[in-house]
Amino acid sequence: MKVFLGDLVHTWGKIGIWTMPINIGFVSGYARTQLTEPLDIRLFKRPERMIEAIRAERPDVVALSHYVWNVNLNRLIAEIAREANPAVLLVGGGPIFTSMNASSEGATPFFAGSPDFDAFVLNQGERGFAELLGRFLDLGGDPVRLRRDPVAGCLVNDLGAGGRIHVGESLKALDDLDVIPSPYLNGMMDEFFEEPISPIIETNRSCPYRCTFCAWGIGNEKLARFSEARVMAEIDYIADHCTQSTSLFVGDANFGILERDALFAARLYERSQDKGFPLRVNAQWNKTRPDRVFEAVRQMRGLSQVGASMQSFHPPTLKAIERKNLPIGEVITLNRRLADEGIQTRMVSELIVGLPEETWQTHIDANKTLMDIGAEVFNYNLHLLPGTKMEGAQSRAAYFKRTGWRLHDNAFGIYDGRKLFEGQEIVLATSTMSFEELSSFRYIHFLLQMMWGRGYYHDLMQLVRQEAGVHPVDFALAAIAAWPKGEGELAALKADFEHDQDTERFGTYDELAEFWSVPENFDKLGDGSYGKLNYVYTARLLLHCAGAFEAMLRTVFRGLAADRPDALARFDDVLRFTAAARIDIDESGFADERRLAVSHDVLAWKRDGHTHPIADYAGAVSYHLTLADAQRSALRSRFEQFRSNNINLTLRKMAEYASPDMFFYQVEKEARA
Repeated sequence: MKVFLGDLVHTWGKIGIWTMPINIGFVSGYARTQLTEPLDIRLFKRPERMIEAIRAERPDVVALSHYVWNVNLNRLIAEIAREANPAVLLVGGGPIFTSMNASSEGATPFFAGSPDFDAFVLNQGERGFAELLGRFLDLGGDPVRLRRDPVAGCLVNDLGAGGRIHVGESLKALDDLDVIPSPYLNGMMDEFFEEPISPIIETNRSCPYRCTFCAWGIGNEKLARFSEARVMAEIDYIADHCTQSTSLFVGDANFGILERDALFAARLYERSQDKGFPLRVNAQWNKTRPDRVFEAVRQMRGLSQVGASMQSFHPPTLKAIERKNLPIGEVITLNRRLADEGIQTRMVSELIVGLPEETWQTHIDANKTLMDIGAEVFNYNLHLLPGTKMEGAQSRAAYFKRTGWRLHDNAFGIYDGRKLFEGQEIVLATSTMSFEELSSFRYIHFLLQMMWGRGYYHDLMQLVRQEAGVHPVDFALAAIAAWPKGEGELAALKADFEHDQDTERFGTYDELAEFWSVPENFDKLGDGSYGKLNYVYTARLLLHCAGAFEAMLRTVFRGLAADRPDALARFDDVLRFTAAARIDIDESGFADERRLAVSHDVLAWKRDGHTHPIADYAGAVSYHLTLADAQRSALRSRFEQFRSNNINLTLRKMAEYASPDMFFYQVEKEARA
């Protein structure tokens, strides 16, 4: 039996941060162990390759993993597969269905909109997929007969003949994960090492926390583990084979939840040193065991930023979303211990605007709290994920007054002659935050991420706090209040940002698809001029408006520190240091070194944690700014990986999932004048 599985991403005209399709490697590898019928299995990441193979080989089964970034793409693939082979079994799987919505009522809209799919596998997927293939074989490969009855671990689409959805009995999650063959060690991932796709490993499954906005771990009540020996072997195998990517993703919901995770972290560092991979590890860190997180981060030795996701600090919000945060005091202690160990990594945290019970002021205060402990803060607009409790009717009625639709980043394109778009439903107004209040955060978040989070004006914001007693958040708000209107490059930048923001709040998905189908709008997607707004406008500001922006910041600071005219010279020194430390990347690449002379030792002030007045560091000094060998290699690798005709697109793709430190020179004092 010929079985095609796809974990598809939109590949139209671009390269993104894609991960290897271990999910379909898991389910197909397990199915082979459970069925006596030989399975001729092929795995796909690129839709164009899958379309070509379907038409050429007419597979018996096509199975597609569903996420919010590929639902419409999967629908097209299903139509093509059904046309190529009317008797094909079409299967969906993935987190858009969980125990929260895996019912006849919840599944009917999906199957009505994607009628070619015969069934949808629930939860972990391995057991349900094997059950479904076994039933299909027992029925002589007839999908019409399969639709008539329930299948354990699956939703079965009988809308056409029987007018109903069959909801199969739940299947117990696997306790021994090692019964699933490793898709790395058995060679199923080998072909994907030939492309710039990032490996992803999974060391355990499930999540003991049940935040209402998240689907991670639903259906897997108990934490299950892959064996230590297997994970170690996978790390070694990946390091030996990965030459086209610099990053590795850890697919655990809570890396650092188990003591053994420090062993995996140590092995990753060892392979980074002796094999040159990975140069960067992206992980979701545990929220309740800072001692174990510390040890894992310590063993990683700077390969990964440490995260302490909060989402909110507002007690009524945390209660509404059924979440308990790591106490801020423990986060501070963790950060201090890492600094004492000499670990060069910045604390990372996340906040979500639009959560139940959150207000404009509580969200502003949350940003201040995290910035006060030195965290890089990522702010996200709440979007309602299918399969989560928050997306359900009860939460909608209780908390959300208005939602809208925006284009999912990098999830669009032309396939088989058809324009396709994936959408996200985002919250635009809540019972405690008006549309205007929530909308105002879009530009605030952009400035905070660029200036503080990504570090481009981090030292300057510390200087403003020290010299004028103004919090970095309030400095950003003051900059927005002073932003020029009318003519000029800064006014044009903000006007364009607000125009693009309007494309993030369509009333329906159909309105979104209609807008982006218009040729002049679609062209912006094709040439890369539209994308994640924070990254698009960070690149645009730094490439084209940095001088005007910095002049405006100087004017704002002069007003805030009007009683300290001598502070302006110190501001200028820090501003010059900030601009020089930033690696300027253009179409031809970047400079390996540069030099700078200032009248204050900004570097020493920075290394002392901005704890002393910068006036104490007065005295002419010059710096030599260079790139470390590993940094230069990583920059060149990413530059080539994401090189395009649009330098803005290249820069923003380089920045996604990369440490901010990658984009700054190593600075050393050269000599005193």
